[in-house]
Amino acid sequence: MLFFPIPQIFTMTLFTRSAGHLHRWSNPIAALMLIGASGAISTGVHADPADFQAMPGLWKITLHTLKDGHAQDQVKWKCFYDGADPWTTFADPLTPDTSCQRSSERRTSTALAWGLSCGAHQGTGRIELDSAQHYAGKLSMDGRQVLAVDGQRYAACTGPAD
Repeated sequence: MLFFPIPQIFTMTLFTRSAGHLHRWSNPIAALMLIGASGAISTGVHADPADFQAMPGLWKITLHTLKDGHAQDQVKWKCFYDGADPWTTFADPLTPDTSCQRSSERRTSTALAWGLSCGAHQGTGRIELDSAQHYAGKLSMDGRQVLAVDGQRYAACTGPAD
């Protein structure tokens, strides 16, 4: 077996030199890394749209259907779970017909807005949270409001059957 001591000395010298070089820059590098990490951890002015701010739990949803100038109210109770898709939880129940298709979806942490196409009829929908425990919204078809919705959280869900 051949042994070459010179490359080891050369390697140690490079390591020593690079460690000495790194030592001179370690405080500024650490400061930059800390600034970058704090920026990633802290909350910004704009909330992440993926983090919809509705509180999980049992919600009372009141649908005010407007037809021929008369309002008909329907109350539904629904359990919203943490991590549920806000589109299926909040927007889909407002769809007037199963043949309707949502489009132009826009989402923030406190609002959902979308276009709606139901055959020859076109519409828009919007839901806005004014707190983590209350929302209001509306659905318009062909330029006329046909549905208003009001949702209020009442309690925690007690089980999967809620």
